[in-house]
Amino acid sequence: MSRRVRASIYGAVAGALLGLVFLVFWTGRGALASIDGVLAGPAAGTTRAEFAVSSGGLYMLVVLSALLGGLAIAGIAYALGREAEPLSPRFPLRYLLPAAAIGSVVVAYAVTRTGLGAAADIEAGVVTVSAFRMTVIAAAAGAGAGAITAGAVGALARPVFLGLEGEAWPTSGRAVLAEMMRAVGAPTVAIVVVAALAIGLAQLLLAIEGTGAVAVFGIAAGIILFGAAFVAYRPWERQGQG
Repeated sequence: MSRRVRASIYGAVAGALLGLVFLVFWTGRGALASIDGVLAGPAAGTTRAEFAVSSGGLYMLVVLSALLGGLAIAGIAYALGREAEPLSPRFPLRYLLPAAAIGSVVVAYAVTRTGLGAAADIEAGVVTVSAFRMTVIAAAAGAGAGAITAGAVGALARPVFLGLEGEAWPTSGRAVLAEMMRAVGAPTVAIVVVAALAIGLAQLLLAIEGTGAVAVFGIAAGIILFGAAFVAYRPWERQGQG
């Protein structure tokens, strides 16, 4: 069994336990409203406990719990990985915490929303679900979020997982950010500029009729072709080589 699989299993167990702890905590604080006893079967006269809580409040508590739980599991997974491989190079934990928090929140919210959609009654913004089903949903959401968080942190903490070793290893965090901006910044700016020009050109063509629209379109097409040829030729690089 690989380290990442073991980390995911341990994270799932820890996440399920944290999910139950948060459920008990929020119930005790009254955030999940009171638990009412309702008839489970009129003929049998049995009762069962049910939650009745605002859907917005419930989802907000899920996000908050997943955020806190994800950060906790990320820290534990990182510490265990460093203990297992003390000499292995690792990224700082502060780089991994945002990804861990976001992943945990997304998974926990998705599992909770799916579980409530299948096992609860949602009407007029109020979720009604039995205490047993809510317990199962909380444990499942915590297990899923914990497994994803622990597995992701265990993998992403090791630079070799991303192919960063030897000469590919960045000299500093500033170098990583600089390369990211160089790789992502130019395409992002290009997309924004092209979108702005496209919207402006579309509005202009809609306002002009007849031959005027054809002329404007031809001029715009010529400018675009000239710009593409200029970028492809890269005269600034040829001057630097000369």
